[in-house]
Amino acid sequence: MKNFNPIRGMYDYLPKEARLREYVRNIILNSYLENGYNLVDTPIVESLDFLNSSEGGDNLRLMFKTVKRGEKLDLSKENLTEEDIVEEGLRYDLTVPLSRMYSNNRENLPIPFRTIQIGSAFRAERPQKGRNRQFTQCDIDVFGDASINAELELLKTCFDTLNLLGFENLTLKINDRSILNQLVLSAGFSENDIGTVCVTLDKIDKITITGVMMELIEKGFDTDKINKLVDIVNDVVSNGLNICENYGVPKESIDRLNYLIDTLNVLTKQKYTIKYDISIVRGQGYYTGTVYEMYTDGFSGAIGGGGRYDKMVEKFSGYPCPAVGMCLGFEPICMLLKDKQKDLNIRKNLILIYDKEDDILEVFKYKDELKKKYNVALYLRPKNIKNFYEKIIEIADYVISVKDIKENKPMKIIEQ
Repeated sequence: MKNFNPIRGMYDYLPKEARLREYVRNIILNSYLENGYNLVDTPIVESLDFLNSSEGGDNLRLMFKTVKRGEKLDLSKENLTEEDIVEEGLRYDLTVPLSRMYSNNRENLPIPFRTIQIGSAFRAERPQKGRNRQFTQCDIDVFGDASINAELELLKTCFDTLNLLGFENLTLKINDRSILNQLVLSAGFSENDIGTVCVTLDKIDKITITGVMMELIEKGFDTDKINKLVDIVNDVVSNGLNICENYGVPKESIDRLNYLIDTLNVLTKQKYTIKYDISIVRGQGYYTGTVYEMYTDGFSGAIGGGGRYDKMVEKFSGYPCPAVGMCLGFEPICMLLKDKQKDLNIRKNLILIYDKEDDILEVFKYKDELKKKYNVALYLRPKNIKNFYEKIIEIADYVISVKDIKENKPMKIIEQ
């Protein structure tokens, strides 16, 4: 028998769940639009040369790749390499294609340029709760603004958006890659080591500081440098952001991060937890400054994240352009709202049943009236009404018949 299940880590969404996802998407999109960001879109397929040069960290290892077509694919060659077989890749996030798009169109765009991009990305990782191989990202980005105001606007917008979705217990953890880079250098590592060390540090919440030590040892780094780095991390965890000045971090960098945290607390009326956290790294190598992740109750991972990537456009186009972005994680947000779907302000679905003898013009008249409040589907009365009710649980909230309307009877509630 054929297996009709989707590929592992990818999912079909039946009407009930699809309706929730569309509701969440619309709330996020409208909130972004109301805050002055502009909707754009990019292809899901990009050239491998472009993707491989993007400093995407472990995401490059998890990238889906497409096979060459036609004459380009010659499987008769001996000692075939990956380059002989693959040609393009599916985007692993939305930031990298967005930077390419901006680089290609920047001469026709205002500065700063604020964007929205909501779409699928793909990573061949191990599927787990809230983490799929095909997943939707909801990004807002700002090109051409190097000031802290860009971060303030992005993060305030995301707090407001999550609040509209009913999230109240939110924690924003903030770090700065330039500060972290200096701490790594203070431990004795070289400039060339920073990227590799930060990729390992990004796992600190999953493998603990002991796991970070072991992985750095496996990567061949000197144990004295590793121990010094661990001491620095522990010192910062114990004493806070300001202690970083003892390790060569410029005071203005510390002041900038403190200002961001303090101002966000004012903007959000101290409704949320906003704090410095040295463990926030963001594994992608393209981050250059502030990095941040959003957390909430009921899910161990982040439901949003992002940061400043001031060098990416310049790397692609040669044109210096600061950039910063924030992504809300659509999949964990939908997962957390799934059990609350009844309480959300989602327009309800109603089935209007009519009989063969009913005047169809009258039926449409009733439908048009009901559409003012509900999404209405017409169904001719089935022979087995009990079986019908059992199968419409997935698509309907209420059922009423033309006969019920005429007799002033209430609509039936479909128990989900």
